[in-house]
Amino acid sequence: MYSRGLYAKIVGSVVLIVLLSLIGSWLLITQLSYTLSFVCLLLILLITLFVIRLTSHFNRKLSVFFEAMRNEDSTQHFPAESNDPFLRTLYADMNRIMQQLGEKHIEIEEKSLYYESILRVLTHEIRNSITPIASLSADLLKHADHTDIAQQREGLEVINSQAKNLTAFLDSYHRLTHLPEPECKVISVPELFSKLERLLQAEPGSGRIVYSIGRENKSMGKDLELHGDPNLITLALINLIRNALQAVEGQADGIVKVEACTGLSGNPLITITDNGPGIPAERLSVIFTPFFSTKSGGSGIGLPISQRIMHLHGGQLSVSSIPNVRTMFRMEF
Repeated sequence: MYSRGLYAKIVGSVVLIVLLSLIGSWLLITQLSYTLSFVCLLLILLITLFVIRLTSHFNRKLSVFFEAMRNEDSTQHFPAESNDPFLRTLYADMNRIMQQLGEKHIEIEEKSLYYESILRVLTHEIRNSITPIASLSADLLKHADHTDIAQQREGLEVINSQAKNLTAFLDSYHRLTHLPEPECKVISVPELFSKLERLLQAEPGSGRIVYSIGRENKSMGKDLELHGDPNLITLALINLIRNALQAVEGQADGIVKVEACTGLSGNPLITITDNGPGIPAERLSVIFTPFFSTKSGGSGIGLPISQRIMHLHGGQLSVSSIPNVRTMFRMEF
């Protein structure tokens, strides 16, 4: 709908055109004044030009907007400082749609890169597992009549080991890509931390974990809550805390801080901080890549799963690190 101001201008202009047409026609038919009839015609032309000018700018902007939508061009911006409230609101909405379109493009590109990286890792791991299986089985078949039982057993053990490794890898991939949809409810953070203490009490180094609840720059008390799936949030936290414990393993002054608070935006956030050796800057951009791990025997899915859980909750998981000072994972809800 048009705003009252724009609507009044258009309707008023149309009414004036009709009135001037009637007056001009009457003057012309009655032959009272050809001059006044001509003046009415000029006024009608001027008012028509005014209406055309009034609507053409609006129509041009709409055309640009729909053309940008067709071409998926999110770089267009529309002036939101118009004097007319309707146009100001409309242009603000159009800018918001353009912004959302741009964010959607970025999300699609990120997902594309994410799945490309997964496919590369899948291809690499499957090839590494299948190559020795194919080679050994072909060799055993070729020399079946001349191979003693001990050699056959050794070859079969290698094949079995590779098959188990491949199965474990595919199981990890399944866990990463088949997380359930969150069943969200209100979670008491003190109760969540108590649950974590119980679950991690048998974990090596669990005595290094320090839990705290508060508010940035201000005490918040013990009633902090967040909205989410308790099981998934617990899984994400366990993955992050285990990583932190492994980072300070063997370090005399090693400590892991798990802190919950209300951020400046008013939303709850949880941070997991350790004072271990830290993460080099060149690795910060890849630590959430599935199956990337610098640990011997590490699966490389703990961090991607935690990040995926936060995305399922409409939040985000980020990391910052100062080597040999601190590493912080930040869960923002």
